[in-house]
Amino acid sequence: MFKKISILLPLLGVFCLFQTACQQQAFTFGPDTPPRAVINDGVAITLRDQKLTLIRNGKRVKDYDISSSKFGIGGRAGTNHTPLGIHAVTKKIGDGQPRGMVFKGCRPTGEIVPVDARGRDPIVTRVIQIAGLEHFNNKSHGRRIYIHGTPEERKIGKPASYGCIRMRSRDIVDLYSRIQRGTPVVIESCSQSMYLRTELNPAVKRINIPPNIVATLPKDDITFRPARKHSRKRALARKGKTSKGRASKGSRNKKKVAHRSSRKSRKRR
Repeated sequence: MFKKISILLPLLGVFCLFQTACQQQAFTFGPDTPPRAVINDGVAITLRDQKLTLIRNGKRVKDYDISSSKFGIGGRAGTNHTPLGIHAVTKKIGDGQPRGMVFKGCRPTGEIVPVDARGRDPIVTRVIQIAGLEHFNNKSHGRRIYIHGTPEERKIGKPASYGCIRMRSRDIVDLYSRIQRGTPVVIESCSQSMYLRTELNPAVKRINIPPNIVATLPKDDITFRPARKHSRKRALARKGKTSKGRASKGSRNKKKVAHRSSRKSRKRR
């Protein structure tokens, strides 16, 4: 028995190391293919090298290191994947808040978390909400895919998030001041160098989000609804029933008291 365990432990260690390496290199396998389209003004996120590039008039203005999902790419609801494709900024949250301010439900909590605080991984500093504009990423807003600050700055530069685009606090503050509602955000699996080379090609399609599309973007924060089972329990409690459809104990006692009182009144008669 002990011999089997001693053989399995090294194999398990090798498997864990291999899995970690695969997660970190998830976007570097395969050819570095060019993007489908580019932007004249906006934000380009390239997952192959974990970069976010601010572009003005077709030229790079500034770039930042980011951290995308450690689970891979995709736009399907119910996953922790980072979606690809064309998005747009819907709302910016965090004006005037200090670096490290924790946000829950897109609202500041009053707690400030320092950089690389052990055991802490909340959304901090600023929140930039985005919405997908293509059929394969139109769930991005509902999935709460944000660009936001993170205290886990030691992990910036490699996939480590649960779907969002994470940035250092100083970087998200700087980006926050440079964009607005309707700013295009394109997320591609290629590298930054490939994206910028494609940007120079006049034959490639340019992304432009017209004002009428910007006007239809979501405006309000996402509201967090209670789980169905809890809301069902509350509704049944109001009707005097349990989750299994039976009358609750309190309502049964009330019925017994009412029945006894009716019997006493009939005897008196």
